[in-house]
Amino acid sequence: MATSIFTAPPQSITLDLAGSADVNDATKKAGLSFGKLIETTGLAVADSQRQLNDVGAASTSALAAQLVDVIAAQVNAFDDDGNLDATGTKTLTQKLPLVNFIDPVFYEWAQVRLQGMFFASEFEGSTESSSSAVGASASTSNTGIGFLLGAGSNRFSFGARGSASDADTSVEQSFGHIRASALLQPKTDIGVPKPRQLIDAPSLAVQVGPDVDDATEPGTRRKKLAILCNKRDGSPQDADKLLPLSIEVAGALWAFDPLAPADAGKTVAGGSVPLMIKRVLPVPAGAELPDTTPVDVTVTVRLGVVSSTTVVRF
Repeated sequence: MATSIFTAPPQSITLDLAGSADVNDATKKAGLSFGKLIETTGLAVADSQRQLNDVGAASTSALAAQLVDVIAAQVNAFDDDGNLDATGTKTLTQKLPLVNFIDPVFYEWAQVRLQGMFFASEFEGSTESSSSAVGASASTSNTGIGFLLGAGSNRFSFGARGSASDADTSVEQSFGHIRASALLQPKTDIGVPKPRQLIDAPSLAVQVGPDVDDATEPGTRRKKLAILCNKRDGSPQDADKLLPLSIEVAGALWAFDPLAPADAGKTVAGGSVPLMIKRVLPVPAGAELPDTTPVDVTVTVRLGVVSSTTVVRF
């Protein structure tokens, strides 16, 4: 029996990749859109700020036209000894525009922020596949001598089939995210100022007199002062009156200059209190005579809430 073998031709199907994934075009378009968003936001902020300014200007005009009774000043009175006089304390009122006390509120956009993140996605892919098949036939032949036994041969055939497949893909992904925030706040605070405080009290002044030499204390320098004391009405204090004065002298010693020890600290004619300050002159190292260079001495006098400070050079 004859033998025959056949082979099937291979078959192939190919899908070529058209190109690589590219999101540049999408990203460019997103950038243009974000620029348009910034422009639109800027114009909106400018327009709303103009309207806010118009509202503030209108509020200012309304406050300026409204008159109210307010406390213009608070007068605190003290007696001639410097003590608070409740009977002389009074309040002064006056009609003033409301804008003097309440600041109009002007709002402003303190911060406007835009943040953009853009992503795109694109996919390119192709698949290539091929297949092949092979077949064969089979035959058998026998020869023999005799009726029972004989010699012979057998042949067999086989077949095979195969296939292959390839895939090629390209993927690029992107997405977008935009965040916006803004802060609107007033430019100034609303506040009502406190009324002015006026003091109706006696007055003090320090009058500087001449130097006084004292031969009994060499190396010292003396100067006379007079504390002028006036009443609330401006007239001098009465003579022979002991006032509760507080006296501080920086840079020298001080003492009352009475005509008699019993008169220490009392007023004399004209309402003044005599005072004497004394400075001990230093002797430089290696020198025989003291240093007589004048120095500044600060004298502060207080009577209740009233005070007066004078710098004396001697």
